[in-house]
Amino acid sequence: MAQASWVGIRLIIGYRALAEGADPAFLGLLASSFALPALLLALTAGRTADKFGGTAVAFTGLLTAAAGTLTMLTLRGLPVLLIASAVIGLGHLMVMVGQQAFVAHISKGGSSDSAFGTLTAAASIGQLIGPPAVTIIASLGVAQGAQPDTSLGLVVCLCFSTLATPAYFFLRRTDARLREGRRSVAGPIKVTHVLKSPGLWRSLVVSGAVLVTVDLMYAFVPVWATEQNVSAAAVGLLLALRAAVSVLSRLGLSRLIHRFGRKAILVISMAAAVASLAALPFVGPWGAIAVMVGLGLGLGIPQPLTMAWVVSLTATANHGAVLGLRMTVNRLAQIALPLAVGSFAAPLGVLGIFWANAALLVGAIAVVGGSDAGEAGFSESSGDPL
Repeated sequence: MAQASWVGIRLIIGYRALAEGADPAFLGLLASSFALPALLLALTAGRTADKFGGTAVAFTGLLTAAAGTLTMLTLRGLPVLLIASAVIGLGHLMVMVGQQAFVAHISKGGSSDSAFGTLTAAASIGQLIGPPAVTIIASLGVAQGAQPDTSLGLVVCLCFSTLATPAYFFLRRTDARLREGRRSVAGPIKVTHVLKSPGLWRSLVVSGAVLVTVDLMYAFVPVWATEQNVSAAAVGLLLALRAAVSVLSRLGLSRLIHRFGRKAILVISMAAAVASLAALPFVGPWGAIAVMVGLGLGLGIPQPLTMAWVVSLTATANHGAVLGLRMTVNRLAQIALPLAVGSFAAPLGVLGIFWANAALLVGAIAVVGGSDAGEAGFSESSGDPL
């Protein structure tokens, strides 16, 4: 529900800004305002989750995001949009870090890959239901071809957030027990010590590369669609197919990992994404179906595995902090790498863009393949090295 609200807001705020007379430069600034809180405060949010529990941080994040949405709903003006989007971005950051920290803490001694697979599958389901629910309801009673009713769309997003909040009351006792257990085992250590964990930089690099690939796909698939004369409706269906495949790919992760090993699954899945990205510039809408299936597998599987890889390298008391660090690195990559890809590959058109992205993933595969920590941190009974 939180993810459905988030992607719904990300979609509807663009229409809101256009209705207020925004230009493309402002839309770029608006997108940056969402990402800025995560860049600055993700590590702090992770530390807070370690200290007070992931559910408390996630619940606070839901309330924060709802406050930003309500502000956007009741007040008008482009400056209000910037402030409200930053508040919503902060709330979403807290929700994500809180959820991930809770999963990391509760899956200690079990399969964290399976637990993170379930969490990310739920997020993908939210990405499936959020945009159509928001846009369809916002378009009710609106003339064909006219802009959607953004206020109605924001109300839908608030409803999603409201539906998500009761989970806190069911999970807080479990989180309190987990927090006591962490206190009895070990106290938190400095982040500089966490950064020295063997292999941690490799897991962070791979995580950033995969997340940036998802962002670049959403940003540049319209370029491919324009060149291939593919309609916007078809693009929406293709992206929905990718999200659906990602959901399905995450449901049986523990069995795949038990049979083939996490390192092998990471390499194979990212190789599928590389092949799909390399093929996309040459296919039409029907060929893109196979490409989106490949991207659904290639981008769906690595995300929960990199989360599990990160937490396997750190002590239980520092799982929230290292997940916050992971998000900080991801946001840095989301800001820097698209600019680099756009600058160096854009002159070659859609071929250069997607091939540059494929090359980025090839580099990530090399990082995984050359990593001793890739296997050591992936053992089925991995404990807490620190």
